[in-house]
Amino acid sequence: MKQSIAKIKGLGYIIWHARHMLYHLLIGLVWAWFLREMWDVFSWKITLLAVFGSFLPDSEHLIYFFISGKKDEYSKQVKAFFKAHEWRVLTSFIETGHKYNTNLSYHNVYFVVFLLILTILCFLIDWEAWMAVLGAMVLHYLFDIFDDYRTLGYLNDNWKRWGSKKKNLTSSRTRK
Repeated sequence: MKQSIAKIKGLGYIIWHARHMLYHLLIGLVWAWFLREMWDVFSWKITLLAVFGSFLPDSEHLIYFFISGKKDEYSKQVKAFFKAHEWRVLTSFIETGHKYNTNLSYHNVYFVVFLLILTILCFLIDWEAWMAVLGAMVLHYLFDIFDDYRTLGYLNDNWKRWGSKKKNLTSSRTRK
């Protein structure tokens, strides 16, 4: 019984500290609702595509952890927590450290503007599925920009440049 309660408390801890992902889920659902209102038609396909699009930008974090930034200290720490099945520590570590993971190539305003233009083009030529995905991605990035201001008090440097930093592969947020 005590072990079951501990697992429930642990799950609650993980959900609370991973709420950033729940916000992205809500962004996808709100975008799907907006599209439903605009087109006056409900579609599960569009809803699922919007939710998929709202999570897609975060796949860059995974690619960074395991491929492009695998030598980064932050990535090494994330992988160590993952391998050790330290889910609570991993969730809390990512929550506090992901804002300092500034080597991501597509987390910048230039890419957001590019996606916004693509979304508008999809609207003009009635590519509804692509509009659902791309629009949700734009909202995801805009939420992240707002979240940087709210959390850090300033706009993170990665939003102001194109591509990833090549010089320094060590992150400022690693566990000692």
